[in-house]
Amino acid sequence: MAMLRDVLVALAVASAGEMLAVHLVAPQYQLAGNFSRSILRLFLLNVSLYSVWKMFIYPFFFSPLRELPGPKGGSLLYGHGPLQFSKPPGSAPLRWVKEIPSGGIIRYRSFFNIERLIPTSPEALKAVLSDRTYDFEKPAPVRNFLVRLLGAGLILVEGNEHKFQRKHLLPAFQIQQIRDLYPVFWEKARGLVEGIEEELVEGGPDTIVEFGKWATRVTLDIIGVAGFGRDFKALKNPDDELVRTYNTLLEPTTEKTIFFAMNIVFPMWLMKRIPWKVNDQMRDITTVLKRFALDLVRERQRDIGAKRGMEEKDILTLLVKSNDFKVTELAEQVLTFLAAGHETTSSAMTWVMYLMATHPETQKRLREEIRANLPSISVAPGPTPADIEKLPYLNAVCNETLRLYPTVPVTTREAVKPTQLPVKTDDGTIMHAIPKGTPILLVPWAINRSPHTWGQDAEKFVPDRWMGEGNGNTGGQSSNYSQITFLHGARSCIGQGFAKAEFKCLVAAMVGRFEVEMADSSENVYPAGVVTTKPANGMRLRMKPLRGW
Repeated sequence: MAMLRDVLVALAVASAGEMLAVHLVAPQYQLAGNFSRSILRLFLLNVSLYSVWKMFIYPFFFSPLRELPGPKGGSLLYGHGPLQFSKPPGSAPLRWVKEIPSGGIIRYRSFFNIERLIPTSPEALKAVLSDRTYDFEKPAPVRNFLVRLLGAGLILVEGNEHKFQRKHLLPAFQIQQIRDLYPVFWEKARGLVEGIEEELVEGGPDTIVEFGKWATRVTLDIIGVAGFGRDFKALKNPDDELVRTYNTLLEPTTEKTIFFAMNIVFPMWLMKRIPWKVNDQMRDITTVLKRFALDLVRERQRDIGAKRGMEEKDILTLLVKSNDFKVTELAEQVLTFLAAGHETTSSAMTWVMYLMATHPETQKRLREEIRANLPSISVAPGPTPADIEKLPYLNAVCNETLRLYPTVPVTTREAVKPTQLPVKTDDGTIMHAIPKGTPILLVPWAINRSPHTWGQDAEKFVPDRWMGEGNGNTGGQSSNYSQITFLHGARSCIGQGFAKAEFKCLVAAMVGRFEVEMADSSENVYPAGVVTTKPANGMRLRMKPLRGW
C-alpha cells in the first residue's frame, strides 16, 4: 500500500509538472477547462497509462523476473491469483513444486499480474531466511492487520527493533529454562487426561470427543503457567472469558478468511468503518486481550517489586526482572506469546491425534514405547526431561506431524530493497536480481512435502524417516531448509524448543492413556484457517482409556 501511495503521489506531481510545461511552452495544446481540472484529467490519463504498463507490458516484456520458471496460462488480468486461496493453504504451490522444473525459485503472476516468487531450494530459502533476512520483511498490510490483534511483539516487528527484541528475549528460551518447565507440561498433560476421562464417564462409552477444544484449553493453561506464572484453569473452566475469546478468534470460518483477505487489499481505516459483524468481534477480542495483557504485566511488576514471586521461572518474570522492556512492550510480548505459544502446539496436537486415529499401528507402537519407558500419567513424580527426550519414536512421531502439518502453512515477505537470490542453471548457480517491492511467498506446506527432497512418499505419514543414527532432527535430510515449519535464521521461531517439549509431553500422556479412532472413519478431514491451520470441521474422536499405565 505504501508503494501504491508513492506511485500515485509521483503521478500527481508528474501530471502537475506536465500541465505546467504545456501551459508555458505550448499553451495552444492546453486541455480545455480550468487549470486544476486539466491537471486532474492528465492525472487520470497517467494513471491509466501506468496501469497498462504495470499490468500488461512490464511483467511480460521488461521484468527481470520474467524468465524465471512458473505455471503456464492464467488469466490476462488476474494471473494465478485465485489459486492463492486454494484449500488446503499452500496446495497450489505444492503442485507447482512437483510439476515445474526450477532452479530454486518459482515465479507466478497474482492479481493484476503482480509478480510473486516462491523460493523452493534450500539455497534460495537460506538466502531469504538467513543470509539476507533483513532484505525481506512482512508486507505492511499483513503486519498492520496482525499488530491489531497481537500487538507489536517479536513476530511482527522488523529491522533494528526485531534485533533488539530477539536479543533480549533469547535468555528466556535457553535449553535450561525450558527443561525447568517440564513439570508444568506434565502436570497439565495429566489435567488433560483427567478432563477427557471425566467427559467419557459422564457421556458414556459412545461419547464423541471434540479434541480441538481440549487442545486449545490445555495449551492455554500451559502458556499461562509456563509463560506468565498464571494458571488460567481453562481445563476446568471452558467458559472462561479468555478461553471463549481465543476460541472465537481462532475458529476457522470462511467469513474470517474473507475478512483477512480484504484487510490485506483495502486500507485498515476503511475496513474498520464497514458495518460487519466480524469487525465488531475483532474489536471486542482485541479489547479483552489487551486489557488482560496489561493487567498481567502490572500484576507481575507489583509482585516483583514486593519481593513476591522472585523464584518463579516463567517467561514473563524473567522479562520483567531484566528491565529491558517498558510496560506496553511487555504487554505486546504477552499477546504474542499467548497466541504463538499456545496455537502452535494446539494445532499440532489436533493433527497428531488425527494421525494416530488413522494409523493404528503407529499408535500402538508409540504407546508401547511410552509405557515401557515413562511413569504413568496418574502418579507423581513425573518423568525427567531426559526420560522424554530419549524416546526415539515419540520424537519421530512429533517431528513427522510438524513436517506434514506446519501450523502456518504459508507466510509472506517483501523485498525492502534491491537484492539477489541464488538460482541454479545449467552453467551453475547464479545470483538473480530481485527488485525492491517483490513479494516472496514462503510455503512450509509445499517445502515440507516436496517429493524432490523427501521422496515419493513425501505426503505420507512416515515417522521412521526420523529414526536411525543422525536422523532424529533431520529426517535424513542434508539441509535444515528441507523443512521450514519453524523457519530458520534470525526470523526462526524463538519458542520452538518450548513448543516441541510441550508437544512431546502432551502426546506421551494422550497416547499412553487412550486408544484413539475417528468418530467417522469416512470423514474428509482437511485444514482450514486464516493464519494458522486446524481441521475445518473440528476433530471428532472416539477415545477409550486403557488401564495398566
